[in-house]
Amino acid sequence: MKINLLLILLLPFLNLFASSVGNVASPAIIEEGLFISDKAWFNFRLGYENYNVEDLCLKFQDTDNENSFGIHKVKAYANIGSFTINIKERLDAYINFGSMKIEPYIKKHQTLLYKSKSEDGFLFRVGSKLVIFEILDFTLGVDAKYSIFKAKNEYLTLNDSPIEDNKFKYVFNEWQITLGVSQKISILRPYGGIVYRDSNLTFNNTPYYNNNKMKLTFDKKAGAVIGSSASIGTFVLINAELRFINERSASISGELRF
Repeated sequence: MKINLLLILLLPFLNLFASSVGNVASPAIIEEGLFISDKAWFNFRLGYENYNVEDLCLKFQDTDNENSFGIHKVKAYANIGSFTINIKERLDAYINFGSMKIEPYIKKHQTLLYKSKSEDGFLFRVGSKLVIFEILDFTLGVDAKYSIFKAKNEYLTLNDSPIEDNKFKYVFNEWQITLGVSQKISILRPYGGIVYRDSNLTFNNTPYYNNNKMKLTFDKKAGAVIGSSASIGTFVLINAELRFINERSASISGELRF
């Protein structure tokens, strides 16, 4: 009942708000797996994540562009699988992979709006989570990851009129580190943290830009994350999360420990 209530409360936000964080206490939440003994020094998990970004909160790397161009927002959508190796319920080493789309909205002279959307491109992410210490029902942890995404363009419009283009491409890179705190409340593990990221999005062969290559970077380095995991400690974990300030996004995910 508590899990269902949590999901009902968070689902309205999933379409309102790029790299999700996950619970910093994840290495220690699922204590028993399907096959591997809980006394073993390692185990592994498989998972799935739906990731929805309302705005990646980027700006032009070259400030000269701001005289004529403006960024309205950059959306993103992803379906991601995960493979995690856990060591002694203290350290997670993981890889994420899946399909992702990016949808930038670029303004020019306040009257022209370029909308584009990438094809389904391949997103690859590698990272780790470390439980620093646990005291009472609180866990302090850190998460660090690197993500890369590449894709071709699916469509491009100017004020909703199509522009023919076959060479427009996207390259997205991101480093991210998070320090967070999680608390155990029955089967729930609410958490919050501070997120630092360094992101770059490059448009290659941009038809409406003279130099053909347009580079965007993060608008704000630091942001905030809140979320909650739900697990009875055996087999399965469900997680829902919201990001603010340096990215406006939401994600929902699940993991199964073996």
